[in-house]
Amino acid sequence: MPLPYVDPHKKRGLGYEIASAFGRSPVGQFFARHVARHTDPLLFRLTRGRINVSPIINAPLVTTGAKSGERREVQLTYFHDHDDVILVASNFGGTKNPQWYHNLKAHPDCEFGGEPFTAAEVTDPDEHARLYALAERVYPGYRDYREATADTGRHIPVFRLTPR
Repeated sequence: MPLPYVDPHKKRGLGYEIASAFGRSPVGQFFARHVARHTDPLLFRLTRGRINVSPIINAPLVTTGAKSGERREVQLTYFHDHDDVILVASNFGGTKNPQWYHNLKAHPDCEFGGEPFTAAEVTDPDEHARLYALAERVYPGYRDYREATADTGRHIPVFRLTPR
């Protein structure tokens, strides 16, 4: 089954807005960090991406460990920019980049949603701003993460995954 297309320009319904509000709440953040991250990869495989516990559309990113060289998998929210997939390395607004960020920097060839991609960090400031604004349309919690990292000086990276 192909990776479901996530259009950042699409108007979201009331259910999506409620799910996003839950995801931004302390309970929703706890749920995402401690429950959904373990159940969503399994559900993605079993249902071919049709069902997940998280309220926001996500898929598994499979990388090669930057230090270990071993296979690593993490479930991530995403959206499309034409044929490319866009990922935001927000790490829930934490002070450090997520581990998958380092894995992609060291080994850009990856799989996302079972499909092969090559990752590149978006370094152009205007393109980064454009894509981050689209990310905030897909999940308003990215605004919270940007604000949380502003005081620390951490710049949240954005990756463009190009199909191989």
